[in-house]
Amino acid sequence: MSADTLPIAFEGVAFDAGGRRLLGPLDLAFEAGPLTVVMGPNGAGKSLLLRLAHGLLVPSAGRIRCGALSGAEATRRQAMVFERSVLLRRSVAANVRYALGLRGVPRAERPARAAAALARG
Repeated sequence: MSADTLPIAFEGVAFDAGGRRLLGPLDLAFEAGPLTVVMGPNGAGKSLLLRLAHGLLVPSAGRIRCGALSGAEATRRQAMVFERSVLLRRSVAANVRYALGLRGVPRAERPARAAAALARG
């Protein structure tokens, strides 16, 4: 996470699905500095919290602020590794091309750029 996306502040954030409150309301902030660990039992909402922080889900209530950046720009500067990774099911070159696509690189440019990146080691 880059310094300009921090702090990530949850202000009265809640998430509902299927008519049930699954998370919140939360008021918390992830600051720059020491490592932050989110712990809890299965079903406590850890992955849901991360999906909200990374803009993969929209809160049912409240607001999430990411540093000084707007929501879309903050989301582009973040990365998240899922527990069940899709990336490892492909070749290294395919994973690099996939990442380039996520960054908006035109499809025709991806093979050459991926090859150049892999050649650098």
